[in-house]
Amino acid sequence: MYTAKGQLDRDAMIRQHVPLVRRIAHHMIAKLSPNVELDDLIQVGMMGLAEALSRYEGAQGVQFETFAT
Repeated sequence: MYTAKGQLDRDAMIRQHVPLVRRIAHHMIAKLSPNVELDDLIQVGMMGLAEALSRYEGAQGVQFETFAT
């Protein structure tokens, strides 16, 4: 997912990986305190996704999914 200038298309990458964040949040919610809400966990996961996108360098040969998790 790169732009015409060869830069990572952040918006497209985020849209593509929202299901990954949601899936991980659903797996984790069962292991956490009942006080933790799923929406809060997804929000924190999205913040982590944005942070991973800012640090990801595709030239290193690692898939983004592996890097982000």
